[in-house]
Amino acid sequence: MKKVAVVTMQYNEAFYASRWIDYYARLVGRENLYVIDHDSDAEVREALCGLSVVRYPRSALDDQERARFVSKFVGALLELYETVIYSDCDEFISHDPRRFASFTDWLDASDFEYSTCIGLNVMTMLDEENAILLDGQVLRQRAYARFVSPMCKTLIVRKPIRWGGGFHHANQPPHFHGGYLFHLKYADLGERMRRQALTRGLDFAQEDQGHHQRSNDLALLNLYRSFGNLERTDWEDEAIERHCQSFLDRVRASPRGGEVGTMYVAPLDIAGGEAFRLPDSFRTLF
Repeated sequence: MKKVAVVTMQYNEAFYASRWIDYYARLVGRENLYVIDHDSDAEVREALCGLSVVRYPRSALDDQERARFVSKFVGALLELYETVIYSDCDEFISHDPRRFASFTDWLDASDFEYSTCIGLNVMTMLDEENAILLDGQVLRQRAYARFVSPMCKTLIVRKPIRWGGGFHHANQPPHFHGGYLFHLKYADLGERMRRQALTRGLDFAQEDQGHHQRSNDLALLNLYRSFGNLERTDWEDEAIERHCQSFLDRVRASPRGGEVGTMYVAPLDIAGGEAFRLPDSFRTLF
C-alpha cells in the first residue's frame, strides 16, 4: 500500500494550483496527487497534465454536494493509501520544521486516524510587503500569519470520513497533532480581487451559500487594510495552543442520523487578535 495521497478540487485556479502541485509533489510525489477539476478552461486543464485528474461536471456550486463527493473519493483512495490528505488549492498543510526534518517524518511519528490542522491565514501587510507575490517562495515574501478557526479542518485521514460544506465540519471529532494549515487566500491582493470577481459571477445551488465569496472590491480592500491593525508579535506556541483549546471547547456534536451519524460542528468565528511573525524555519517551507 502506498503511503500518502493528496487531493484537491479546483475551478480555474491556475495561480495557486501550480504552487499547490509544486509543493505537494515535493512532499509525496507528483504521481500521488489527485485533482478533481470542476470543468476548468482548457488552458488551466493543460497545466494539470501528468496528474491524476477527475472531471467534476460543471454545475451550480453546492458545498454540501462537493463535500459528499470528496468524502467518498477520499474513502476510495484509502483502499490504496495509508494516509489521504484533502486541501483546497490555496491550503498548504505542513509539519512543524522545528520538530521534524520532513513532512513524512512527522506523519510516520504521529499515531492518529484523523488529524485536524492548526488553521492560519497568511496575510499581506500592505504597509511593509508587496501587494502581489513575485516569483519564488511565498513565505519569504509574507512574514505574518493569524490563527483563524475556519481553517482548523480535519483534513488528514487514515480512515473514511464524512465532511460537511467547506470541510469545516466532519463526522469525527477534531484532534490536533501538530500539523499546520497555511491558508493563502489573502497572500496576494491582485489574485484575491481576480478570484472574487470570478466567484461573484458563479451560480450557487442555494441562495444562502457563498456570501463571503461575493463581497465587492472596496470591502475586500478594507479587509486587507485591517490586517495592519493587528498586534504584530513573535510566534508564541502557548498562544496558539490557547486558541486551539478555545476552538475545541466550542465544537458541538450535532446528531444527523443516517450515514452521517453525528456531525461535529466547529466554530467559524474565532480569529486571533495578533499577527504572529513566522519563525525562520517556517519561511523555507514553500
